[in-house]
Amino acid sequence: MRVTNRMIAQTVLNNLGINMNKLQKQQDQMSSLHVVARTSDDPVIATRVLTLNSVLKQHDQYERNIGDALGWVQTTENTLGNLNDVLQRARELAVYGANGTLDQAGREAIAMEIEQIFDNVAQLANTSYAGRYIFGGTMTATRPFDSAGGYSGNSGADGRMDWEISQGMTMTVNIDGEVAFSNTGIFTTLDNLKTHLQSGDIVSIGGADLAGLDTAINDVLNLRASLGAKANRLETAQKQAGDEKINYEALVSKLNDVDLARLVTDFKLQENVYQAALDVGARILKPTLVDFLR
Repeated sequence: MRVTNRMIAQTVLNNLGINMNKLQKQQDQMSSLHVVARTSDDPVIATRVLTLNSVLKQHDQYERNIGDALGWVQTTENTLGNLNDVLQRARELAVYGANGTLDQAGREAIAMEIEQIFDNVAQLANTSYAGRYIFGGTMTATRPFDSAGGYSGNSGADGRMDWEISQGMTMTVNIDGEVAFSNTGIFTTLDNLKTHLQSGDIVSIGGADLAGLDTAINDVLNLRASLGAKANRLETAQKQAGDEKINYEALVSKLNDVDLARLVTDFKLQENVYQAALDVGARILKPTLVDFLR
């Protein structure tokens, strides 16, 4: 086959184009610091990187969920801790009020403090976290308890708030407000205690009222223990999610991060190759028809 000037010129241009594409790819990699600047660079690596980035986004969401859940649990535990302190104070007052040597004026003064404690408990029952009421079940935008201790939230399965803390794993982090306050009889016990103090019924104060406070205190302690277990589980999940995220980030980096020093060296080499190809091409294409006739 006869090699024509046109064929030579086309070959030179094709080779220059190939070298230019290599330079462009290396420039893209230096700009992005990634091996794969676009999917067409390496479909296999690009697909794996896209998959891993999707997993990383899921882990980011899990970490946000865990952080929010921990904040919720810690707020609830702190609230129940304050509730325990208030109930312990009410118990001290009940013991004092049951003393037969105390005059009625003293009991009425205690009754006034119990009334303040009642209001304090109602305030604790309406504690919010990040603008959401923690004891209202899923009805977080509405105050769950009125001033008399009446509950308007939802309870049981309908009131459960679940956070997804890892793939396929959810965790209920809220405490049922009705269980924490209404079913424990806190409001009823405090109201009865105030009434009995005002009427001087020391038998009821030292009997049913003290027993009711002890039951409420024990129930609150049990709820705090369950919250402690939840907090430990969430902290473990948080550490695990963080460790997994680091591993995935390392894998993405290994797949897609460039070795910049090596890339710069390769770019300079490729640049020299391209320049040499330009020089050679210019010399090959330079001769004219007059040159061939000489």
